[in-house]
This record gives sequence, C-alpha cells and structure tokens, in this order.
Amino acid sequence: MKRYFVCIAIILAVMVLPAISAFSQGPETPVKEDKAVAPAPQAAQAVMAQTPPVAPAEAAAKTNELSIYGEVQAVNVPASSISVQYYDYDNDEEKTLEVSLDKDSKLENVKAIGEIKKGDWVDVTYAVTAGKNMAKMVSVEVEEPAAEENAPVETAE
Repeated sequence: MKRYFVCIAIILAVMVLPAISAFSQGPETPVKEDKAVAPAPQAAQAVMAQTPPVAPAEAAAKTNELSIYGEVQAVNVPASSISVQYYDYDNDEEKTLEVSLDKDSKLENVKAIGEIKKGDWVDVTYAVTAGKNMAKMVSVEVEEPAAEENAPVETAE
C-alpha cells in the first residue's frame, strides 16, 4: 500500500511541476499579427482611377535595366556609342561593353557625347533592346580638384 501512494505522488509531481513552472514565468504576451486591411471596393476603384496605367512594354523595360560602372575605352561620336571597360563581379573578370546612345538617353555632367573622352569614369544604366545595349542614362564622374599636398602650414610664433 505504501508503494502505491509513493507511485501516485511521483506521477502527480511529474504532472504538476511543469504547470507550476509555466505559471511562475508570468503571462505570455500574445503575438500580434500584422494584417493588411483590405480597402473597400469603392476605395480601391478610386485609387486605381488616380493611378495612370503603365504600358506593359514600359514596365518590362524598367525591370530589364542593367547598370555598370567603368572606364571609357573609346567614344564613337558618329555612331553615338561608347565602349566601357568594367569589372564583372559575377564572373570575376574585366569586360568591355559597347553602349549606344539615342535621343532618349540622359547625360549627366556632360551636355553631349562629344564631351565624353577616353579615360573618363562613367556609371551607365542601359537596357538590351533588339540585341543592342541602349543607354538610358550615362553619368560621367567629375573629378574634384585635389587639395595641395605641399601647401605651406601656418605656424603661430
């Protein structure tokens, strides 16, 4: 009989102790889930009416834009193109890319392609159109004048 009470006491202790320790840690804070509130159908229609439609070709062109940064190797003004040597991190090698400019290409820090010269560093955003690399934007890096390294230092005497 004594063994029977000892076994019941052990079983109760095993069952009750985890419950007691869970309550002694304090109440659990419920995790709030961020749920997006679906707009009313009228509100959604109003928003869609205000948003201008985007042509599928225009949307695809924006997603297919690529960008490189490199040194100009050649400028072909009659063909309106530049060759840029850049480092391809994906393949771990230097590559040269010819990029054509058209009337829609934006130039930054220069007014015309004729102002770009070999050795300039450029940031080019382009898209491949009909197998040709067409520049969307060409930004020429402007060198800042270097501070004089041997400038005299004024000393107070």
